[in-house]
Amino acid sequence: MFGNDSFGGIEDLFNQLAGGMRQSRRGSVESRDANNLLLSTIDKRKENILIFDFSGKKVKSVEIKEDSDIDEYGERVYTGNKVLEIRYGESSVLKYVLPKSFKKSEINYTFSNGILEVTLKK
Repeated sequence: MFGNDSFGGIEDLFNQLAGGMRQSRRGSVESRDANNLLLSTIDKRKENILIFDFSGKKVKSVEIKEDSDIDEYGERVYTGNKVLEIRYGESSVLKYVLPKSFKKSEINYTFSNGILEVTLKK
């Protein structure tokens, strides 16, 4: 009845309902899609290094911000999480949720040949 892949159609339907990459009206890409761009994480004693693949894109800025969401009343509510916010391309923003152990002011990054390396102090 459903062919060889009975769940493939259901997954496609859920992806379509969720908007595929789940972009908001501001061009923001949600954290689950950041995992597709995340190549590797290196966990050291005093810092973590996140390596992203932004091939063919131009990274404009990298910041750590407080995460917020819009509630059912249209009001901004802060979740208590920190997100790594990467602005790239014309108006795209990628948000990657970070563990709470990172210091907001301790961030360094390099962008070369499409590879973004972000160093976060613990």
